[in-house]
Amino acid sequence: MLKSVLALLLALLSTRVQANTLEILLLDNQGKPLSDAVLWVEPGPAQNQPTMALMDQQKRQFSPYILPVQVGTRVSFPNSDPINHHVYSFSPAKRFELRLHQQKAAPQEMRFDQPGLVTLGCNIHDWMLGFILVLDSPWFAQTDSQGKTRLHFDAAAGQTLHLWHPRIAAPQEAMNRSVASDSTLTWQLTSALKRDPRPKAPAMRPQGKGGYVP
Repeated sequence: MLKSVLALLLALLSTRVQANTLEILLLDNQGKPLSDAVLWVEPGPAQNQPTMALMDQQKRQFSPYILPVQVGTRVSFPNSDPINHHVYSFSPAKRFELRLHQQKAAPQEMRFDQPGLVTLGCNIHDWMLGFILVLDSPWFAQTDSQGKTRLHFDAAAGQTLHLWHPRIAAPQEAMNRSVASDSTLTWQLTSALKRDPRPKAPAMRPQGKGGYVP
């Protein structure tokens, strides 16, 4: 019994020793904070179990705009608007369509079982745009409005940090950094960002099917 307890304690201590935390500040090429960017570390031999995530519809927009998830995660699609939505994806990583009825209807769920970028649209409101980034890693984080985030990862994981944002034009191969022994990282992009890909919602919001005045 004592040997078992000691073995468990040693395993826990070993796990703590292997845990790394990286403080990240992400800046665009003009030195301004870049929010909503997703950063992740290549996976190690042990993977955390995926959890549930949520992609809501609020004020005729996807909320959040960008949702990073681990492969195997089930995403719930509630509709907080008093109107219907028809969410779809033509992306190779996940093709689907969901007819989401207004507010009181039970949310629908979808399992994302392949890594890749899933681009979301709405057949009723063609200016709606959102992204689900499905990662083959449990070690990921997202920058806040100040361009900052804190990434926790296992030291046994790969030591390459990856970056994605829909406004970054550089090839994905250029969006990698080594994090072998760093505890802080200021990452400033060298290339100009693309324009925001989200179309503007119409100034006049029609009444009736698919429209409302908030």
